[in-house]
Amino acid sequence: MLTTLGMYYQSQRRRGVLFIVCATAGTTVLGAYDPIESEPVFLTRHVGLLKDCNSCLPDKFYDTSYDTGDKHLQCGRRADVLKFWTMWKAKGTKGLTKHIEKLFTMSKLFADKIRSRDGFTLLLEPECTNVCFWYAPPSLRGHEDNPDYTTRLHAVAPRIKERMVKEGTMMITYQPLRERHNFFRLVLQNSQVNEDDIDYFVRQIEIHGSDL
Repeated sequence: MLTTLGMYYQSQRRRGVLFIVCATAGTTVLGAYDPIESEPVFLTRHVGLLKDCNSCLPDKFYDTSYDTGDKHLQCGRRADVLKFWTMWKAKGTKGLTKHIEKLFTMSKLFADKIRSRDGFTLLLEPECTNVCFWYAPPSLRGHEDNPDYTTRLHAVAPRIKERMVKEGTMMITYQPLRERHNFFRLVLQNSQVNEDDIDYFVRQIEIHGSDL
C-alpha cells in the first residue's frame, strides 16, 4: 500500500500536485477513526475521474476497460468499494442503515457485557464494530505484578483461539499491536447476531480459558 501511495504521489507531483493527505475511517485492527470532521469514504458519479487521477503506468498495450488497477489507489487489488456497493444495491439504503446500526448495537452490547466481567479488560472504547480486549484466566488474576504476567497473558489468546477452532464452536482473531501483547479482536459483520450469540461468545472464551 505504501508503495502504491508513493507511485500515486509521484504521478500527481508530475501533474503539479505537491502533496496528498490520507485519513482512515475505521482501521483494520482497532476500528479507530482519524480525527476528521467530515466523511472521507470517497464515491464519485463522474465516469473516468478516478482513472484519470490514478493511471500512471504507460506500458499497458491492451484494452484496459476491465483493468481495475487504474481505477483506485490500491492498484492491482480489487476495489473494496465494489463489495460495499453490491450490498447497498441488495439491501437498499434503509436496509443497509438497519444492518450497520444493528452491528454497532451488538458491538456496544458485547463491550458492555465484558466491561464489568471478571478477567476481561477492554483495550480501548470501541469506535467502530471492532471490540479489542484481553482475557485473563483465573490463574492470572491478582498476579499482574509478577514478572512473567505479560508473557503468560500473551499466550492466552492463541491458546483459546486454537481450542475454539479445533472444537468448531467459533473463531475470534487476536494480535499484538506495538507494545501491546496479544489481545482478542471481535469484529461483527453479520446483522443476524443477537444477544444470545453475544452471551455465547463470552461464555466460550471463559470455558476455553478456565484451565490456562
